[in-house]
Amino acid sequence: MVRNQTLPLDDRIEEMDPKYKKVLGSLAANLAASTLKLKSRYFHRIGVAGKGSLRLYNVLPGLPDHKIFGPGATYPVIIRHSNCLSSDDDARLDPRGAAIRILSHERTTPLSPLLDLTLKTGKAFHARTIGDFATWLVCGAAAREEHVKHAPHIRDAMWGSLRRPNSYTELHYYSNICRLFRFKDGQEMYVRFKLRPFDEKIGEESGEVEPRGILPPETGAIPRDENDKRPLLFLAEDFQLRVSSPDKVRYVLQLQIQPIPDEERVREILLDCTKPWDDKEVPYIEVGEITIDQVLTEKESEELEFNPFFRCDEVDVIRATSCNQSASIDHGRSLVYTICQHLRNRKPLPEAWRIFLDQSDIKLDLSGCPLAAKLENKDMPKATLARQWYVTVKKGGFVGSRAVAMPGATIDCGGSLGALSLAMKEEMIK
Repeated sequence: MVRNQTLPLDDRIEEMDPKYKKVLGSLAANLAASTLKLKSRYFHRIGVAGKGSLRLYNVLPGLPDHKIFGPGATYPVIIRHSNCLSSDDDARLDPRGAAIRILSHERTTPLSPLLDLTLKTGKAFHARTIGDFATWLVCGAAAREEHVKHAPHIRDAMWGSLRRPNSYTELHYYSNICRLFRFKDGQEMYVRFKLRPFDEKIGEESGEVEPRGILPPETGAIPRDENDKRPLLFLAEDFQLRVSSPDKVRYVLQLQIQPIPDEERVREILLDCTKPWDDKEVPYIEVGEITIDQVLTEKESEELEFNPFFRCDEVDVIRATSCNQSASIDHGRSLVYTICQHLRNRKPLPEAWRIFLDQSDIKLDLSGCPLAAKLENKDMPKATLARQWYVTVKKGGFVGSRAVAMPGATIDCGGSLGALSLAMKEEMIK
């Protein structure tokens, strides 16, 4: 085919192989459908945010000269804490998040991001690649439990991410995912970030949950303890009170750095986000302190759009060409985040993203968005993933893990992640 040279392209899509595009396109379309239906984020839906400053230490032993993370530098920052799936009760067991935006002094707009870092509780993530992540979402509990029998570190990552906290400010948060550090002398290294409470007495075990089975249930459905009488959103209230107190809220920003190996096989091992780096072999470097002294309003917090692709050349996203590469988690989610944020905020999608979604197996109803013509006689926009039974159930194929169609019936998953396409499942099985 002849490429239209006038069409704006997204280099993140252009460098993907066909299978990567297929898997990520289906995942993006499915999450986009959920975003349209919920009119909100799918993950980390509710949260609380504040702003303040990052002050880097005057002496940074072990860290080569870096343009952004240089001795004595200061930056405005915004931090947003959130629950992963629980959107109505802070007492539910859930992974907790800390998204950090570092703002640039050089930009004309005060809130222009220099760098976004998305961290969470737990030293590891449960999916090494974007392909693994998509497969995990569509398979049932039995398949997941069978999988972790052969990969016990995945089980540890799931349980290790859950927290039962008394405060967002008393937890340790990890990036899990590697970024690319470029130093002034041209050297490049892999980096992982960590945020810890300023109080050194608060250890990494703060808020930990003891495993009670092979895998935890869906975290958004875990009820609070019967004797827990705290308010539903006590974590948000606690954060706001602490920020407004004389002591403010303080954290220490840490990082681990490693040289980039020459062998691709070794690079894949270092980039594997399901396995933390040994902090004895690769010790944390404490680079600075974050002080949060102002609470953002609920509206300001909701309007925040954290995205891994808000990065700079000095702290870059590592690219992937295949959905089977470890780097595909960060590279792939940066595109999914952006698409969903545009739809949530009713912004027009660039043509490259529309084509990307159109080529997936998920038929997305975008009639409620400004990028498509308004349909007549349509009272309310509705995102649907309705399919005839023979599309979902094929001889020798799979049945969706959350719905089983009978002959003559139609499945309407309404944006459920269980509706990822059969073709995608077959691709992942291959």
